[in-house]
Amino acid sequence: MIVLLFPGQGTQKVGMLYSFLNAFKSNQYVLDEIEDAVSFKISKIIEDGPIEELTKTNNAQLAIFTTSALCLNIFTKEYGYDIYDNCKFLAGHSLGEYTALYASGALSSRDASKLVYARGNIMANAFSSSAEQFSMVAILGLSSEDVEPILHDFKHGTNVCVIGNDNSSTQVVLSGYKHSVSKVVTLLQNKYNNIRAIPLNTSGPFHSPIMTPAIIELEKFLCESDIQFNQFKIPVISNVYAFPFDNTDQIQSELIRQMISTVRWKESMEIIVNDNEIDTVVEVAPGKVLTSMLKRDYPNTNVFTLDTLDSIEKFMKYNQTNPTKTFRKFRDI
Repeated sequence: MIVLLFPGQGTQKVGMLYSFLNAFKSNQYVLDEIEDAVSFKISKIIEDGPIEELTKTNNAQLAIFTTSALCLNIFTKEYGYDIYDNCKFLAGHSLGEYTALYASGALSSRDASKLVYARGNIMANAFSSSAEQFSMVAILGLSSEDVEPILHDFKHGTNVCVIGNDNSSTQVVLSGYKHSVSKVVTLLQNKYNNIRAIPLNTSGPFHSPIMTPAIIELEKFLCESDIQFNQFKIPVISNVYAFPFDNTDQIQSELIRQMISTVRWKESMEIIVNDNEIDTVVEVAPGKVLTSMLKRDYPNTNVFTLDTLDSIEKFMKYNQTNPTKTFRKFRDI
């Protein structure tokens, strides 16, 4: 059995759609569905840029979803890989959870596109006039257990700094007010040696309580739109609870809570590596961020990244020659 992973914001690059879009006619149909749903030609920005325009939250999220959707279409329709028979779980990092819901059958391409586009615009506009007050910083070299004790004094009011993404045993992302994030970074640097702090290019304090105004807008959109949630064909591992779910009634609350909650990615990956039925983890384009993080924590993990046509063909050849290959555990034994 495999698990499919879908990336989030930050993996975008100009031209990432080209090889997928021009390879098969069916992908033009998928792209037309997406662009018709949102009345916006995201493909032009993906292909032509500039990168500054593509990196804007409202564009980046739809662009990444579109690229993942086209790659998934090639994988399942053109190469004939049956994810419903061979995939035990789906997981997506933040924005990627929407793509996972699409892959699971819980959202149609039309509804997933509309949701992703709305989410991107809501997040981009939530703090458009005050973005300079907030920041997100990746801390490399520490775990959430290392960072949490420092955060006890940064929980309330205009002092908020929280873990927005708990990505791996050596990477967390801080999110909050810029002055508080800066103080926390300094405290961590004073306490620990050999850590790196990398500011992220975001338009707000994503996955923090400060995003509450944005979830009000998202909930309003969900209530007023004609978005339909369908039955799952594959369970999706929740960002909020780090546990697989396949209850249609849970989707709306999951997506709303996700916006203000820590992305519990490290715990989500622990579910995968400790499941004896899962032998391969596959990341769907764009990029290799998620499988790279997974390999750092679990070097024995069997991973593939579907980010080019050649990589899809490589996986299909592997699958044909290793149809019953299993790994009892990804951990060293």
